[in-house]
Amino acid sequence: MHRLFKSGLATVIYDDELVDANCGKLFQLEWLHANSGGQKLERGTAVMFQYGGLELVFKQYHRGGLIGRWIAKTYRYCRLKNTRVWREFHMLDATHKLGLPVPRPVAACCTGITPIAYRGAVITERVPGSKNLTEILCEQPLSNELWGKLGTLIARFHTLNVFHADLNTSNILLADKEKFYLVDFDKGEVRTPLSRKDAESNVARLHRSLNKLQGRHPAFCFSEDNWQALTSAYQRAINSD
Repeated sequence: MHRLFKSGLATVIYDDELVDANCGKLFQLEWLHANSGGQKLERGTAVMFQYGGLELVFKQYHRGGLIGRWIAKTYRYCRLKNTRVWREFHMLDATHKLGLPVPRPVAACCTGITPIAYRGAVITERVPGSKNLTEILCEQPLSNELWGKLGTLIARFHTLNVFHADLNTSNILLADKEKFYLVDFDKGEVRTPLSRKDAESNVARLHRSLNKLQGRHPAFCFSEDNWQALTSAYQRAINSD
């Protein structure tokens, strides 16, 4: 069950099957720094730590682009349920309950900075034995069988109307060299129904990500044969439903 509490300007939601109301300290940067081996909070990085026998991941929201240079960690406040952190927590929860391979959300915190600005962070369970696809492909190729599995998985998300707003290689994990997970559902949503155009834009976004990395890293292990294996499996899975 999800429970809610307030502490000063912060509102915290958490899964009481995993943590209790003491989880508020997990969002305190001093505590996190001391209990994560001194990891630094930097844009685009996640902090790994242990708590209560759980392997967890902390992600703080950071702005990108030009505006991010000025107000990197704050967002315009709206209703709590419409904040990015609240939406991602509930999106992950809904997707996890559909049986899809995503990290289980543990807790989220939204802190008011001014009447019109907030800061947010979310904590999820860590996917054990995993690396993101960017890291893997910079080291070694994947078999076409695995590319096909990824295509089938993306189709499964789309069949259940789940739209990932930023499907790229950094947001795909491979655990134990055989099972894929999707992560980072900031701005993701369940669209009922998910249009063919939106589904195809998801797949095209991934293809652009792969081509971009291949252009940056000469040793990046990706070929059009790999992409054909992914798209063929994707279409088979879509057409079978």
